[in-house]
Amino acid sequence: MQKYLLDNLPLSLQERNLLNSSGQQVYDQVMKDGGFVKVFCQRELPEYMKEDDWVSFYQSKVIAYEYKSMVDGSCIGKPYYYNYNEMLKIYEEKSLSWLKHQISILTIDPKALQMINVFFNFEALKQNHGNQSIDIRVQQPGYDSFLPCKINQQLEGMKIMDYVDYLNDPSKIIRKERLSVDQRLFAVNVNMLGWDREINHLKQFLPKCLRPQGDNDGLSYLRQEIDGVNIPQIYIKTDGVWTGGHQENLSVNAININHGPADCIWITVDNEHVQKLRQKVLELFDTDIFKNEGLWFKEPEFFLKNAIPFRYTLQKKGDVVILGAGCLHWVKSLGQTINTAWNQVALDDMTLEAMSERHTLNKEINYRTVIPYKNLMLDLYIHEKSLSQLAIERIQLELQNFFEQENRKLNLIDPPSFSLVECCKQVQLCSKCEHEIFLYFYHDNDEYLCLDCVLDKSNHKGLAISMKYRYHCFYFLLQAQPTNCNQEFCCSYTGKTKCSIQQELKPAQLKYQGQHKLNSMLHGTDKMKKKKVERIDPEVDVKTIENNDKQKTRGRKQSIDKSQPKMKKTKNY
Repeated sequence: MQKYLLDNLPLSLQERNLLNSSGQQVYDQVMKDGGFVKVFCQRELPEYMKEDDWVSFYQSKVIAYEYKSMVDGSCIGKPYYYNYNEMLKIYEEKSLSWLKHQISILTIDPKALQMINVFFNFEALKQNHGNQSIDIRVQQPGYDSFLPCKINQQLEGMKIMDYVDYLNDPSKIIRKERLSVDQRLFAVNVNMLGWDREINHLKQFLPKCLRPQGDNDGLSYLRQEIDGVNIPQIYIKTDGVWTGGHQENLSVNAININHGPADCIWITVDNEHVQKLRQKVLELFDTDIFKNEGLWFKEPEFFLKNAIPFRYTLQKKGDVVILGAGCLHWVKSLGQTINTAWNQVALDDMTLEAMSERHTLNKEINYRTVIPYKNLMLDLYIHEKSLSQLAIERIQLELQNFFEQENRKLNLIDPPSFSLVECCKQVQLCSKCEHEIFLYFYHDNDEYLCLDCVLDKSNHKGLAISMKYRYHCFYFLLQAQPTNCNQEFCCSYTGKTKCSIQQELKPAQLKYQGQHKLNSMLHGTDKMKKKKVERIDPEVDVKTIENNDKQKTRGRKQSIDKSQPKMKKTKNY
């Protein structure tokens, strides 16, 4: 090692002395401990790295020998680890306003984790929910490429009890399914709908601001439940399984708990550096990391060689990973473990701006996410007085643009009449393109079409169009600031909101009878074959088989349910 560094790098006198005195010993210990990236990104540095400024020397010079290449060690970042005082304050917080980092770690006390894990261990899952069918991926460990992985197969017909048995004895499943001995099974997006006991138990040990549908969570304004978004999901893992690179749905925040026993590796890129990575990957590999979200996995060496900042996080048993808005991330398991995950929306400028940018990107690449952005922004605009003036003005402008776009399309159709459909205030998708329906739509039997798909019909001229909200009411809303709750727009919501009308409406008015629960799933898309290629959701993001009919949809967690009930023409949507 000494000869390599002396021959290839300019060293100061102090660095030469360090190298000669203990260089080989320190290097050998770093490699024994997993390499510099892993050692540097721990909560606490080992003692041998704290002495004589070894961190700086290794990060700037010795790392070149570790990778046998000129790499940029300054690109390495670690997560933010909360100390005990900070964690105590977080338990008093009523919102995510304290969240300032792209990835941070809050560690649950071991005794508290032991109590949490009464319901979150392999045997408990098998005993309490063993008959629940789950989504299984067959994977090849060690994948390291930005090109979409083609070997992420789906295994049908397994239940939780089957997967726990697989963990205890993989050989039986390997023989039964004719798998190779080096392949691994990954139980992804295990839905927790109806697991009230487990969810309520989990909430008891978490700060209110981190709970699913927690205090001041923007996702409380969702009008339906979405697995993995406002309803937690579970990931059951074995050694080597991985979740491909992606941002959360609409770049929202994410919460992920590792119940153990094994650790997980998270590699992340801060939102501010994501476009740099995207351009570099396009340049080198002619592939788009966004169009192939969830289908790729890349080790740190690429980032070191291409000077792209990244963070490396070892999520240990009891660690809660908290992701900031827009954080790009991918995850690998180092053994058998259980993770629970869900999303939140911090009501701050950074998060709302990241969501807006991701919504624009989704339109550009024709990529649909499960969170109904337009309806969510409408509800935040009406109810959340805590938003900054900048955020309110941004949302107001977006709603104005949505309004004008839909009315321009409406003029091309020139409908003879309108009907206001009250029972469709709940979010629905276009039956054809599966994009969110916002203001106007065409309804025929069980088919619901957005205006774009109506315009694709050869006979679109003069079709009768239904509307969720009256034109003049929406116009008045856009001119009003501050806004107030109004029965024209307010609805039933899944979480605790600031809507006053929600409390006044009768239960029958709040419950959209027959409306299916939203489901969430992370997919990759093989555009050439028009076939869905499964990708695994972030832990914190999700992926599952659609409720009831198991129809797969394009987008990040599995979509809003397509099986939509008939609407009665009475009032709004």
